[in-house]
Amino acid sequence: MNLLVILLLALVAGIAGALVGGALSGLKIGGAALGKQLAAQLGGLYGLLAGVPGVVMGLAVLFFMQSA
Repeated sequence: MNLLVILLLALVAGIAGALVGGALSGLKIGGAALGKQLAAQLGGLYGLLAGVPGVVMGLAVLFFMQSA
C-alpha cells in the first residue's frame, strides 16, 4: 500500500476519533447544563480544534522519521 494512502487513512481516522471523543466529552461534561445536543456539538467542535493539529503533527513526525 502506498505511503500517501496510509497517511490519508490515518488522518481521516484521527479526525474521526477527535470528533467522536470531543462529542462524548462534551456530553459528559456539559450535557446536563447545556442540553445534550448543544453539548455534543460544542464538544465535537473543540475536539476537532484540539485533535486535528495533534494528528497532523504526529503524522508529520512519522513521515519524516520514515524518510530518514
